[in-house]
Amino acid sequence: MLVRLTYASRASHGISSQLIREILDSSRRNNPASGLTGILCCNADTFLQALEGPRAAINALYNRLAEDNRHKDLTILDYEEISVRRHANWSMGWAGAKQANRELFLKYSCSDRLDPFSMSAEQVNGLLLELAASVTTINAPLID
Repeated sequence: MLVRLTYASRASHGISSQLIREILDSSRRNNPASGLTGILCCNADTFLQALEGPRAAINALYNRLAEDNRHKDLTILDYEEISVRRHANWSMGWAGAKQANRELFLKYSCSDRLDPFSMSAEQVNGLLLELAASVTTINAPLID
């Protein structure tokens, strides 16, 4: 059975290009063996991530994330059984919370800034779908 887990968290000490690169490299190295796919979006202090894969693997990864001291206020925004993956092409896709996405953030929330904590699951999922569609390369600049 496949599930999708979408969560948000706040960075404990800010988010740097180096931290993002470490997260992406680790995810891209480890996720294929567990059948995990997903997308990560973040700004200077907030992570937003959707993870897809077998329920046991998703739950195990979430438990590891909950112990990770790089972030706090881990909040599940959505957890659902799925029949197809939305992010099957990526072991971990990257969609930065760039200035160019301000209109997209405003479309799905009350602000032109990434704030998944104030959004419904439907809004978060819509935002991530549109962000994923706009990603042209996984090697795009990490912070804009």
